[in-house]
Amino acid sequence: MPPVKKRLLITISFSFSIRYLYRSGLLHKLNDFCSPVVCLTWDQPDLIEELQRDGFEVHICPENKKGRTYTDVRHKIDIWFKYFRLNSPSKKIQSSYIESFAPFKSKYIRRGRELYNYIKFFFPRVSERLLAKEKQLLHSDTNYNELAAFVNSLNIDAVFSVTPFHRQEDILLRVCEDKKKLMLTAILSFDNVTKRGWIPVAYDMYIVWNKHNKKELQRIYPETPSEKIHVAGAVQFDFYFKNSNLLDKDTWEKMTGLSVMPRNRKVILYAGGPRSLFPQEPDYLKDIDEAINSGAIEGNPVVLFRAHPIDNLDRWKKALGDTKNVVFDASWTGEKQLGEANITDFDIKKLCSTLYYTDVHINLCSTMTVDGSAFNKPQIGPAYFKNSAVISKRLYKMYWQEHFAPIMQTGAVPLAKSKEELIKLINSAMHVPQNSLNASSQAILESVITFTDGNSTKRVCALLKTKL
Repeated sequence: MPPVKKRLLITISFSFSIRYLYRSGLLHKLNDFCSPVVCLTWDQPDLIEELQRDGFEVHICPENKKGRTYTDVRHKIDIWFKYFRLNSPSKKIQSSYIESFAPFKSKYIRRGRELYNYIKFFFPRVSERLLAKEKQLLHSDTNYNELAAFVNSLNIDAVFSVTPFHRQEDILLRVCEDKKKLMLTAILSFDNVTKRGWIPVAYDMYIVWNKHNKKELQRIYPETPSEKIHVAGAVQFDFYFKNSNLLDKDTWEKMTGLSVMPRNRKVILYAGGPRSLFPQEPDYLKDIDEAINSGAIEGNPVVLFRAHPIDNLDRWKKALGDTKNVVFDASWTGEKQLGEANITDFDIKKLCSTLYYTDVHINLCSTMTVDGSAFNKPQIGPAYFKNSAVISKRLYKMYWQEHFAPIMQTGAVPLAKSKEELIKLINSAMHVPQNSLNASSQAILESVITFTDGNSTKRVCALLKTKL
């Protein structure tokens, strides 16, 4: 008889997890040496049906519920984590920038409360007692027992999560650790280590994109042995290195709405950020639109605006009004929660084609900078705020957050400190031969995803196999 395969619980609590785990083919590769047990944190009937049709076992996880007392303790742990473990300039940079848009009163009330709790940690054993209290409340002020019964019913041997920081998985993962399951994680994105919160589970294996992520994990979680952290690249970038993921240009233009535009116009891709980070961002799109109208941007290009998956188009359309230069393209979004959508193979091909067929890429310190570099496209970052030198300076620093600094250090992403600079950079980028960008694009890719061979899925699979 063949050996019994270990049952591996695989959690999906975010749209991007679907791309990483399923569309990449990783689930099918894992099926060769273990039995994947897929656990969704929301009901997505079309995805469930597709997974089951492919022979995968699928369950919907009970909602992770936390009481007020437990939530308060976790908030205090977040402060401890931010100042005494994370110790990253990124948090200060982002907080300072976001507070530029916060009401004066609420901003200083929040600061006062945070300072009050921060000072407490200088007293002996405060953090130790707080962590102990959190563990006690985990069992008494959450639905821990419900999640424990759910885990027992699955009869699993190991767990694999690409979002170990997600609240939707938090209690489930703690239960699995308590039950001595083999704990495995691959951090979904290169900014997650320093931009997300405390990871309460000690994993038996961590898989990350690059050497910077490995150093960040070692600094933030010094109790984790170096040999448990492995650099494997970015699975979701494997799509970009396969021509089979490109739609023909006619199909792509119809799907994005560009087919109504004259074909001889070059295309600027503007990839928008989320409103929570960049409430003023539509102003840049408006500046570009006006510059095209006035002829300041040469060649009469068209702008393809792609909304962020956790944003919607309304605020952008409202800011632009009537425009002859901008085509709006929605991204994948969930019906109930923006981050809960089924990313399909077609969604991925559409994104790959958008990155390939557009001529100049613009975004604010986004992963899209790296995505676009996989196609050797010139990257531009707006870094100005009208009528405020202070906010402009804070926005500029956003590009130097810990995760994004290696990109900036390549010198391959010019920043526009004014509308005039943005126009100048766009005009310059329009005339740059694509082949001349190979070196700068490669520098960005190597600094962030490490490998450009399209085989990160295989590397992650091989690493997991060593444990299973």
